[in-house]
Amino acid sequence: MGLLDSRVIVTTGGSLGIGAEVAKACAAEGATVILASRTKAALEKTLRELGPSDRQPHTLYPLDVSRPDEVRDFAHWLEEKIGRIHGLVNCAGIYGPIGKTPQVSMEKFAEAVAVNFLGTVYTCQALLPLFPAAARKKIVNFSGGGAATPFPCYSAYATSKIAVVRFTENLALELADEAADVNCIAPGFVLTRFHEETLAAGPERATPAFFEATKKQIAGGGVPVEKAVRLTVFLLSSLSDGITGKFISAPWDPWPEQEFQERLRRDKDFATLRRIDDKTFFKKG
Repeated sequence: MGLLDSRVIVTTGGSLGIGAEVAKACAAEGATVILASRTKAALEKTLRELGPSDRQPHTLYPLDVSRPDEVRDFAHWLEEKIGRIHGLVNCAGIYGPIGKTPQVSMEKFAEAVAVNFLGTVYTCQALLPLFPAAARKKIVNFSGGGAATPFPCYSAYATSKIAVVRFTENLALELADEAADVNCIAPGFVLTRFHEETLAAGPERATPAFFEATKKQIAGGGVPVEKAVRLTVFLLSSLSDGITGKFISAPWDPWPEQEFQERLRRDKDFATLRRIDDKTFFKKG
């Protein structure tokens, strides 16, 4: 018995990187996986790596999440071909332009916001009607660098990812009466194609500090992708029922611990983004 037996999980950005590894883990836990991304050849490769499904076959759908018309078509296709879904993982993302804001392309900036943030919004809105009314809805969004701390010279990426966190919190509250768990993951410095872009940009555009940090992380292997994968599977499963509206760090939070999970359920402001104002929230020390 797998944690996701008999469930249908949609994964955007499912052809490469973290998204592909999440898809493989979901399949290994018994889910039927629907892969979606812009690159059909990479989708086909990942689909082969999922192996057979005991129920509905795993399948793919070429999709640009930044285009609302394509997302709506995807939702219609899912309804006709698959029927109902039980989980949605929004992994699609791009780095966008690297450099100081006055010097980067605003067209590239807008593209990053469209893929990373609006793509998450579009898929959530279009696919929510496909969840069975009687079953618990599970949505996992991915944040990234710059959501919790400043990330200069990566402003398109950082601001789009912090928008994902606030959208996650809002959607969780909006769906509070609909048996929905909507959460957001910070995966940490997982080695992906993004870091090749930092090396190509060089220290002048990426900042010397982050350029050197990237080289050091690459040399050390970075954060194992398994940490984000395990957390994603947990949040898609019934083990996480009642945990919603949270921003959870895969490498730093002790999320497998029962005490931590219970705090996520009972404390509405824990693992969320809030302003330290010395009135409601305080910084220790």
